[in-house]
Amino acid sequence: MKKWNTKSSKKSLMNQMLFRMSSVIIMSILLIGIMFQNIKGIIIKKYSDSAQQSVKIAADNIDYLLENISNISNSILSNHELIDYLETGQEGLFLESLNSYYISNFYVEGIYTETNIGYCFVGANIVEGKSMFEENTLKDTSGEVIWFPSEAQQIQLLTGRQEKQMLMVGRKIIDVSSLKELGYLKIAIDESLLKEFYNTLENDGSKVMIFNKEGRIISSTDNDYNRISEEEHPYLKSILASSIAGYVEYEEDQISYVAIYSGLNNGNWRMIKEVPKKVLYAEINKIQDIVFFVSILFLVIMFFISYVYSKKVTAPLKKMIGQMKEVEAGNLNAMVEINTNRELHELGENFNHMVYRVKRLMNEVVETERNKNELELEVLHAQINPHFLYNTLNTIRWMAKLKGEDTISKAIVALVKLLRISISVDKNMITVKEEIAYVESYLLIQRLRFNHKFEMEYHIQPEVGNHMIPKLILQPIVENSLIYGIDEADGESELLKIRIYSTEMEGETCIIVEDNGVGMEEETLMRILRDEKNVNKFSKVGLNNVNQRIKMFFGESYGIRIISRKGEGTKVVIPIPSEAEKKI
Repeated sequence: MKKWNTKSSKKSLMNQMLFRMSSVIIMSILLIGIMFQNIKGIIIKKYSDSAQQSVKIAADNIDYLLENISNISNSILSNHELIDYLETGQEGLFLESLNSYYISNFYVEGIYTETNIGYCFVGANIVEGKSMFEENTLKDTSGEVIWFPSEAQQIQLLTGRQEKQMLMVGRKIIDVSSLKELGYLKIAIDESLLKEFYNTLENDGSKVMIFNKEGRIISSTDNDYNRISEEEHPYLKSILASSIAGYVEYEEDQISYVAIYSGLNNGNWRMIKEVPKKVLYAEINKIQDIVFFVSILFLVIMFFISYVYSKKVTAPLKKMIGQMKEVEAGNLNAMVEINTNRELHELGENFNHMVYRVKRLMNEVVETERNKNELELEVLHAQINPHFLYNTLNTIRWMAKLKGEDTISKAIVALVKLLRISISVDKNMITVKEEIAYVESYLLIQRLRFNHKFEMEYHIQPEVGNHMIPKLILQPIVENSLIYGIDEADGESELLKIRIYSTEMEGETCIIVEDNGVGMEEETLMRILRDEKNVNKFSKVGLNNVNQRIKMFFGESYGIRIISRKGEGTKVVIPIPSEAEKKI
C-alpha cells in the first residue's frame, strides 16, 4: 500500500490559517475598494453637478445684466421726447436726454448714435467711435437687439488715452409711431463687468470664457479674444448643439479635462469652464490616496496578528499530533492534556475518549466475529429446509405426471418456480419481464384455488420490461388484491379484474397494480405500511416488506403509494428511477 508523504502533499494548518485569514482580509479590502469606488462615483457626480450649478448661476447673473442693458435700449427707443429731439435736429436736448440714461446706469460706459444729426455720444469718448457705424451690421435688422463681440477700444481721457475691452449692444432707431428709420444706437459696457460674475469659478489650471455661436470670444479669464475652433476645443460642436447646462470630458496633451457649460443671452452665447480633472476632483483623489494607504497598513497589521494567532492555535495541535502518532504506533495508553482554550480542551478530551472507545471496540469486534461465524452456520442449516422442500416437490411432480394428474403436475411446476426464485441468494435484482413471469407462475396456482374468479391484464411497455427491479415486489401486491378482492368479497360480486401496466407520472416511470376489488379503509392502509401483524391477510413478504425493500434499493424518496377506498378498488403505484434501467 502506498504511503503518502503528508508533509509534501498538504499544507500545514498554520499556513492554511494564514492563507485563509489573508484571503478574508484581502477580500474585505477589495469589497471596501469596490464600495469606495461606488461612493467616489456618487461624490464625483455631486461635484460635477455642483460645478455645473455654479456655472449656471454665473451665466444667469450675466443674463440679468444683459437684460438690463437691453431694457435701457428699449427705454431710449420708446422715449417720444428723445425721438422728437432727433427728428427736429435738436442735438443739445437729444444729448441731454441720452446723458440722463448714462448717469442713471453706472455700469454703462457710453451711449453712441449715428443719426441725421450725425455722430453723437455720451460717456466714454472712443477715439474712433464714428468708425463703429461704418461697417454697419445693423442696416439689415428690424430694430432687434444685436450684441457685438468685445473689442479693444481707445478711450480719450484728459491725461491721455487708455485701452479698454468694450462690449456693445446695438439697435436700429425706429420711430414706433411712423416706423421711420432714424439711425443707429450702440450702448457700451466694460467687458470686465462680466468677469466679476464668473471670477469665483476660477481654479488652479482652469479657464472660463464666454463665446457666441460663431466662436467669437466675448469674455475670457486669460484675456484671449481670438476666435475659437473645433481643432483647439474638440467639445465645441457638442456644446453649441446643446441649449441647456451640462458638461463634457475630453483629453488634451495627455491631460484629462472637464468642460462645464451653460447657455445665456437667449441661447446665443455659451459660458464654459475648462478645468483639469485632477483639479476638479483633487479632494476626492486625496481621500482615495488616504484610503489606499490605510488599507495597506491594515493588511500588514492584520497579517501580523493572524501569524501570531495561528502560531498560538497550532502549538497545542502539534502536541496532539505527537500523541496521535503514538496511538498509530500501537500505544493505546497515550493521552492528551490541553488547557489553552475550551475548544482545544474538548478536542483533547474527545481524543482521549476516542482512544478509550477504540480499545473497547477492538474487544467488541472480536466478540462480533465470533457471533457472526455462529450465525453463518445457522443460515447454512436454515437453507437445508427450502432445498429439501424443493427436491421433494420435484419428486411429487414426477409421481403425479406418471399417474396422469396433469393439473397437479402443473401446480407443482409453478410452485417449484416460485421456490427457485425465492431461495436464490445470488440474484436480488431481476427485470420487470422476469417478475411478470414469476407472477404468472403464482397465478397458475391461485386459479386452481379460486376457480378462475379473476382476470389478469398486462400492459407493460417494451422498454419498461427491461428495467431492473428488486425481485418479489409484484407478487405480494397481486396476492393482496386476491385476498381482499375474493376472500372478503360477496359471492354475488362482479368478477375481480387485476391490471398491471406501466406509465409516466410526474416525470417518473411507474408500474401500477390496479384492481376493482372491495378496497380498503384508511386505517388499514396506514397499518399496512407501518407493521405486519396479521399473517392471515398478508403474505410473509407482504406490502410493508415490499415498501421497505424498494426504499433500500432505490432510496428513501421511493416506495409504494397505495390509493384505495372502501368499495372502489385499490391502486398500488411503484415508481422506478431511470438509473435502474438495464438492457438484457
